[in-house]
Order: sequence, then C-alpha cells, then structure tokens
Amino acid sequence: MATMEGIRIGGARGHIEEVEHDPIFVTIYNSFRWKMIPNCTGRYTCRDHKAVSHLTPTKLLEAAGIDSSTVDKLQQYYVTFDTEIRKDPIYVIPFADDGLAGLISYVKQPRDDGDCISYVHTLNSGSGFQRKLEAINVILSDEYLVNEND
Repeated sequence: MATMEGIRIGGARGHIEEVEHDPIFVTIYNSFRWKMIPNCTGRYTCRDHKAVSHLTPTKLLEAAGIDSSTVDKLQQYYVTFDTEIRKDPIYVIPFADDGLAGLISYVKQPRDDGDCISYVHTLNSGSGFQRKLEAINVILSDEYLVNEND
C-alpha cells in the first residue's frame, strides 16, 4: 500500500510492518509481483520469475521503469563464494549511498547445455538488506565493484 511517505510493506506471517521510502525500491516493488521470503522480514522474491529470470539485475531495474541514467549511477557488486554451502555468485546493488535498501540477485548457472544463465532477484528493504549481507558475510568493497567494461 502506497503512502505519502513511501510504501507500507510486511506485517503478515511474522513479518514486521515497515514503510520503505527509497524511490527505486518503491518503483520496483510496484512494477512486479513480490512475495515475502518466509522468516526474512524485509526480503522479497519476485513472483514473476519466468518473466524476469533472464534479466540481469540492471536490466530488471530498467524493465521496472528506472531510467538508464539512474541505473548507470548505481554501484553494482559481484561476489563469488568458495564454499560448497553457498555456490551461487550474487550481484548486489544498493539503491542509495546509505545502503539501506537494495537488490540481491543470485546467478544460477546453466544445468544443461541448452540452458542459459538465470537470475533469482530478491528485493530488500531497510530491515532486510544489510541483515542478509551480514548473514552471508559480505562486506561491499571496491574489490567486488563491477566496472562499466565488465
């Protein structure tokens, strides 16, 4: 539900109700269908998976109506893991300098020769974004920053 201050989210199935103010978060939230990730307040996965799983994180933002000049200004990080437990690399895009909300997209490698790389996009509000990064031991630093030429 949209409010003058932002969008009211959560408040069901054990999730804390919160108001998210970030304009990029609000635009993406309103552009696709999202469902709460169980037991993860402030974290949502896209119900429109088949329609968006082929989109890179930046293409997802553009498909939501975020203009390319805004997308180009956002910092994007690519993080890989060296463990059996966490095999899928991730792209992380904080929506603002404060890093309170953002997109975490898991890169799923093809299983068969005919498959393509796909993405599982998760939209994260202020209560979920940093908490998830901490849970997977990710500190966003320049070593993970994606250059425009990458």
